[in-house]
Amino acid sequence: MLKSLKQLLRTPMKTCLFFLLMTAATALLVLGANLWAQTQAQMDAVEKQFTTLGTVEQKPNRTQMRTGWDAADGAYYSEAEPVYDSVISADVLDFDGANYLKAPEKRPYYLADLQGLAVRDGGTALFYPVVEFTPAETAVPDHPIKVYVQRFLYPEAENQNNEYEIYVCDHWTENPAPLEAGKTYVAYTNVIVNHHENAKSSIEYALIAAERSTQCDAGGNLLESDRQTRTFDEVTAGFYETERGQYWLELSKALSMWDTTAPVLPVTDTALLPSFHDRTVYVREGRTFSAEDLENGAAVCLVSEEFARKNGLSIGDKVELPLYGVNEKDSPHRTFGDGSGLRTFSLLNAQNRAYTPFWTAKYEIIGTYYSVGTYGKPAGSIEMALNLFLIPANSVKTDFAGNIVDSGPMQRATTSFQIPNGTVDDYMAAYNRNVPAEVRENLEITFDDNGYSQIIGGLLNMRYVAIILFAAGLLSALAILVLLLYFFIVKQKKRTAIERSLGMSKNQCRVSLVSGVVVLSAVAVILGTVCSSVLFDKVQTLDLTGQSEHTFSTEYSLWARDENAVETEDAENTGVLEVVIPAAMTVLTAGLSVILVNRNLKQEPIELLSARVE
Repeated sequence: MLKSLKQLLRTPMKTCLFFLLMTAATALLVLGANLWAQTQAQMDAVEKQFTTLGTVEQKPNRTQMRTGWDAADGAYYSEAEPVYDSVISADVLDFDGANYLKAPEKRPYYLADLQGLAVRDGGTALFYPVVEFTPAETAVPDHPIKVYVQRFLYPEAENQNNEYEIYVCDHWTENPAPLEAGKTYVAYTNVIVNHHENAKSSIEYALIAAERSTQCDAGGNLLESDRQTRTFDEVTAGFYETERGQYWLELSKALSMWDTTAPVLPVTDTALLPSFHDRTVYVREGRTFSAEDLENGAAVCLVSEEFARKNGLSIGDKVELPLYGVNEKDSPHRTFGDGSGLRTFSLLNAQNRAYTPFWTAKYEIIGTYYSVGTYGKPAGSIEMALNLFLIPANSVKTDFAGNIVDSGPMQRATTSFQIPNGTVDDYMAAYNRNVPAEVRENLEITFDDNGYSQIIGGLLNMRYVAIILFAAGLLSALAILVLLLYFFIVKQKKRTAIERSLGMSKNQCRVSLVSGVVVLSAVAVILGTVCSSVLFDKVQTLDLTGQSEHTFSTEYSLWARDENAVETEDAENTGVLEVVIPAAMTVLTAGLSVILVNRNLKQEPIELLSARVE
């Protein structure tokens, strides 16, 4: 081996040149391979971590103005409300080429009466009481008039004081009927700030029109019901045995249930919930639903950390959920987003009766979820709410068609689907091709991939660069290797002939030629690999993917944990490549050298010495 190296050093310029070229080519090759492996690992991880969620909203056909009377202002007010000519079913999104990972679903939510649990602080009783009263004098309640409270039907209270004075006003009726002194009336009221001139009280009890049922059938059609608009009724002997009297009792019962009502959201997969998709809500203690839980409809649930804390609940505890209503119009956030429970639907069915439970079961708490926000309130959410229970949709094993409290069109918060990452353009092309234009113009589809398209775009660019570096390094290494072998093996035929003539065996001739070349190549390859490691570390500090332009905070999310997993995988990949590539190049050099020396050895020394060797 020493003699072989001495022979190489007889041409120092040529040997040094090949050494440096081989080192540079190896550095380029290993760097390209490392970048390629790292980028591919990151792309694979991004595919697993990111999902593309589509949400659907039906746009109103038009808006119309709804007018009302304000007694304090003595004038009408107007409010715009959307009008839908018809409700479009989510089935229109079942078309060829959609390629769903999870098909579109329109999620309802349930109402559960949680007696004995802390649901809403104070409830709505302080602001929406049902009260019996007697006017202090005969008057038209177009302004606040003094009355004496006989009792509260809602909220029920012990030791009710008949001398309790309040001021009532038929605030939203332009020409109200008079109230007579000495008679007793019952009304549903709203406690508001008194803005009337010369007010004798800071608040007034504004009479609310009799609550109209919003119950719908399974097809979403509003059921016929008693639509009387009286804001009060006179209470006479036997009144509460009449149909109108039963209405007030049922309303009071329904309002009492409402104070302990929490929303329950049935899910087929938490990935379809926008807040879980964008990681503003995630399970922090316990576990989430398994595929088996969702498929078999296990009696398990997820609750918010805040709800579990204030009720002293923990993982493994069971909570009974008597479900009595189904809202097929809005998301829980619309009514319960801040915990207030201000609703847009009626608590009475078409028969003016309070709803009764259609399904009751005990659900085991398997996990608690955390909402990024203040005091557990889901900031920025469009579907989550305080005190919201999540249960498998299949766990409710009964028909609820008789308990639909409201129904409406698809909304972003209620209708979603999932498609493969990077296929938004393909999906929209199929959507435009298969869904009629008159339907498309009334639907708005929004996609959210958590920045996948930006991140994967940068990674793809990085992969292209890595492939180019790898290809350039590989071609350069092969070209340099061929030249190295040509000058130091193929053109050494005469030397081989001389060594054979001096009595060296074929194996000795092989060692004489090959060992020096292999050692030179191995040292160059090792040095090139070391240089590539240094370059790779430098490249890591550069933003070659453009991701710095699309950063987001991971302080309260699970991204940081996932990114650490990717970094570990990258380190393992690069370590393997830094061993495999140099070893492969060294073995290739040795193998080709032996093959070429064997070709030289096949010729007789006399012929080689007598011929002119090129």
